[in-house]
Amino acid sequence: MNKIKNIVWFLSVVALCGLSIWLYNMSKNKPVQQEIPQQIHQESMQREIRPTGFSDGLTKPDSVTKYETDEYGMGIAEKSVYYIDINGDGLLDRITRTLFDTGNAHSYYEYKIELNRDKKYVDITPHDLRTTNGADCDLQQIQFSFKPQFKITMIYREMGDTWNQPTMAHKKTFTYSDNKIKEINDKEMRPVCDVKDLF
Repeated sequence: MNKIKNIVWFLSVVALCGLSIWLYNMSKNKPVQQEIPQQIHQESMQREIRPTGFSDGLTKPDSVTKYETDEYGMGIAEKSVYYIDINGDGLLDRITRTLFDTGNAHSYYEYKIELNRDKKYVDITPHDLRTTNGADCDLQQIQFSFKPQFKITMIYREMGDTWNQPTMAHKKTFTYSDNKIKEINDKEMRPVCDVKDLF
């Protein structure tokens, strides 16, 4: 009788351990939702440079979702969604900013821009609309402005022999026209380490 009790007890412990491991793995793969009140922010349509540093011009997200990266600290860390009328048609379009961690001092933001057409979102994102962030210097940064009209400014540079070696920076400007975001110029600026210094 004691032998049967011991076997039942042992199997119960094994089952409990297995259930604990399964629940832990399930919780690791789930995004952690951070609730933000769903509302439209007129302020988010205005370009904002915070006195404490650089801003990409997107403020007060309508939703933020945080994720757990893998065991090396790599993967999607956060997604922020902004509902903003970028083409002046009275419909709220969508900009999604996704933060990718790389497990080291570098990271990047990727942006996706979608037009609201008949309650369906259509992707109009220009190629390579992302940042390149370093520990001391950023190689590529993006800034949105919404007044008097929608505009994206991208300042970028190539990496030198080292990440922190200054190289010639370039400035690209994009604007909205004919249901597309078009590049309207690309000009040379000056050598820098951190491209944020040129905004």
